[in-house]
Amino acid sequence: MNILGDNVLWTSFAAAAPAAPGASGQGVAQSTTVPGAEGTVQEGGEAVASGPFGDNFFMILILVMVAVVGFSMLSQRKEKKRRAALLSSIGKNDTVQTIGGMIGRVVELKPDRAVLEVDRNSGSRVTVSRQALQQVLETSESGGGEDTDGQ
Repeated sequence: MNILGDNVLWTSFAAAAPAAPGASGQGVAQSTTVPGAEGTVQEGGEAVASGPFGDNFFMILILVMVAVVGFSMLSQRKEKKRRAALLSSIGKNDTVQTIGGMIGRVVELKPDRAVLEVDRNSGSRVTVSRQALQQVLETSESGGGEDTDGQ
């Protein structure tokens, strides 16, 4: 046994003396192990890295990144479908809320715009983009479209 600094060098006795080739037909393999710094182990003169996750750390990292991107794409697809269904279900006399927080009753629908009546008493109307509609508060089929007083 030989001590070099803080590391210990172990050498097997069979590796120190060469084996007789005629005894078993094969020589004895030499094996030397040196514990190194930061999880590096040297076997037979080669450095072998052994990290906390093993040798497949980068494969695991790539698989996790692919999974995150995949789940992100799936959630975006679901959100687009939900938004398209919401915009197609809006009808006349529905009470809706815009992204800015304005609440009104749909008076007129166009392919890219909607006209909202925000105050029944004064008859004030606002034209907004259909993409600005955030949610439907009341539908005209539920019986509350004509009888609400609006804001």
